[in-house]
Amino acid sequence: MLAQRLKNLRVQKEIAQADMAQRMGVSRSTLNTLENTGKGSVSSWIKLVQCLGQVTQLQPLFKPVIASIADMAKQQQPVRQRVTRKRLRPGVKP
Repeated sequence: MLAQRLKNLRVQKEIAQADMAQRMGVSRSTLNTLENTGKGSVSSWIKLVQCLGQVTQLQPLFKPVIASIADMAKQQQPVRQRVTRKRLRPGVKP
């Protein structure tokens, strides 16, 4: 559905697929696949959104959702920088 909406926006702005692909720095076939199947890399999606001038539409995706005071406190805690490695028990092979 998102791919179709972005394709419709490109067509409304009267930008040819080849021109949009060139602006994005991808091949026309990459853009065609993105628009028709919705399959593509995150960077391709972001490039398309940027080229269509729709970056502000992405901003709500990155805002933290705070439903309670506990959520707010959790958001303010320092972010872990590492993941704890699982320790093997003696005699157990990975």
